[in-house]
Amino acid sequence: MMQPQSPPPPLSLTGRTALVTGAGKGLGRASALALAAAGADVAVLARTASDIARVAGEIEALGRRALPLVADATRSADVDAAVEKVMAAFGAIDVLVHSVGRSLRKPVLSLSDAEWTGLIAANLDSTFFVCRAVGRQMVAQGRGSIINIASAAGLRGRPTNAPYSAAKAGVINLSRAMAMEWAPHKVRVNVLAPGRFLTPLTEPEMSDPAKYAAFIKQVPLGRIGQPEELKDIVLWLASDASAFATGSVIVIDGGQTLL
Repeated sequence: MMQPQSPPPPLSLTGRTALVTGAGKGLGRASALALAAAGADVAVLARTASDIARVAGEIEALGRRALPLVADATRSADVDAAVEKVMAAFGAIDVLVHSVGRSLRKPVLSLSDAEWTGLIAANLDSTFFVCRAVGRQMVAQGRGSIINIASAAGLRGRPTNAPYSAAKAGVINLSRAMAMEWAPHKVRVNVLAPGRFLTPLTEPEMSDPAKYAAFIKQVPLGRIGQPEELKDIVLWLASDASAFATGSVIVIDGGQTLL
């Protein structure tokens, strides 16, 4: 006779520590604040000092410790130094949310070499550098949850968005490979693949009523997402409630990839 299953643990991160990259704005900021509200101490990393200082202040207002880190995630030396600072301050990294990335709308035949390599660096190279540095610590400590923010664009190519689509597809499969390599060490690696969300990067386009109306025709739910809609999913992946999830790709796109 099967024993009844106990309910999953609550989405609490009390006593845990986290690192969030790209934390100055948008989905990274929302993730950092959600982790802090759930009880984690959070290191926040981005290139803009003023953005990181503001988010660190918001985390401390929630009663948690914050560590602001100004670094370029496309530079491995910057990343390694930042992770060393997190370990010195917190002693461990239990959760990583990697939210660095940028996009460029341009046809393939018009892309320069620099534009291609820049997009690959921002989205894919940064994922490798950050996950490698944090993965070393998590494997050594025998635990950890990594959440990489990819994109629904990584699941299918999008016109005028080739380097971004290619890089995010790379993020997905890099994450799957790391999930298999690090599972014996109790380190989980999962991916969020959002569709269009309202962030400082998308606001200029989405504030145009005509462009917004044209875009949401491609979305079955008829709207774009809000950063706060990701926070409970991030918390679930970060917490012990998702202890049996690794290598998963969770798509949150209002049904756009169904079309």
